[in-house]
Amino acid sequence: MRDLLQRQVITPLLVILTIQSILTLGSYSIPVIASAAAADFGISASAVGGAVSIVYLTAMIVGLPSGIFIARFGAQRVFQMILLCTATGAVLISLAHPLWALLGAIVIGFSTAPMNPAGSHVLSRVSPPRWQPLIFSIKQCGTPAGGMLAGALLPPLIVAYGWRSALYVIPACVLCALLISQVFGVGQKEPRRAGSGITLREVVSSLRFVWNDRLQRSHALAGMVFAGSQLALATYLIVYLWRELGLAPELAGWIYATHHISGIAARILLGFVAGKWIATRTVLPLLAYIMAAGLVAVALSNESWPVWVFYGVAIVLGIGGNGWVGLFLSEIAILAPAGRAADTTSGNQFFMYGGIVTGPAIGSLLLGATDSYPVLFLTIAGAVTLAGAGLSLMTRKS
Repeated sequence: MRDLLQRQVITPLLVILTIQSILTLGSYSIPVIASAAAADFGISASAVGGAVSIVYLTAMIVGLPSGIFIARFGAQRVFQMILLCTATGAVLISLAHPLWALLGAIVIGFSTAPMNPAGSHVLSRVSPPRWQPLIFSIKQCGTPAGGMLAGALLPPLIVAYGWRSALYVIPACVLCALLISQVFGVGQKEPRRAGSGITLREVVSSLRFVWNDRLQRSHALAGMVFAGSQLALATYLIVYLWRELGLAPELAGWIYATHHISGIAARILLGFVAGKWIATRTVLPLLAYIMAAGLVAVALSNESWPVWVFYGVAIVLGIGGNGWVGLFLSEIAILAPAGRAADTTSGNQFFMYGGIVTGPAIGSLLLGATDSYPVLFLTIAGAVTLAGAGLSLMTRKS
């Protein structure tokens, strides 16, 4: 335990955790404000899936050369630049014009792209090997923490001041994160690859490496389904609770936040267990099955259910839907050759964001065709179950 608590490990971990929370708050703000903002944009709240897809389509493309940016500018400067992108994107969306909102979604996509490669680059260098799953899981708690902040902060602010004013909390949080990163840094200084250009060959090298390695490819395809399902759930859950079931905005927000809070606890506990008592390759499929069970429960829910049941389902979804990411990133970093954690993460992230792009978009199409949220949630449950079974089969063969 002493090697885990060393300053050179714990300081960058906590700083990166803080930054990732704020970055995720920015991207998750879009589905949270959807119900309140839809009328101002002249769209239905369910069309928010298109905006979320724009964020992650941008991140999917921009994320490929992340390793090059990190090598040239250093992880700390990359983190600071993407924090500024998050603040800018939130301000652009608050202008309540479709073109500015489109640009805002794209800018938030730029902020999302290098987040995981930069974090993996730093933490793979400072993490003691036996604690790496736990460290990566704690780092990935930034994602549900950002969702928790979005669910807890934004709905009350929307009710009190309107959705446009509520978005201004994001630039304020960004300013705090910038100060923290400047004061404490994000790890030891490292040599930079000065003047390194970006060529098409370099951009696709991480993608080619992941696809040509059978184990990496298996994880990438499973991660694509897991991530797409996670984002589709995050996109439509609060809209379903608020608009379809008629729950009060504050209650829907707290259930949504509980989904993310339970994800934080699950990531820490699973990170501590994985690699010591249970192999990560065994845990990942199990989490897929847990997520599927929670999705089936959401599909069967109705407004007559007691509030505590909604909270219970949110906890199950948090464990399955949010608990996998840190273990997944730790596993692919372990599988990566020495010094290539950022590139390997960038390549896998391309597939993950591919799932994230298509997940909400497919959800929007399903809702348009069936006008049924239960059909949407059951479809996601089936996809997650198949992906978990496929990953289990491939890792056992290896």
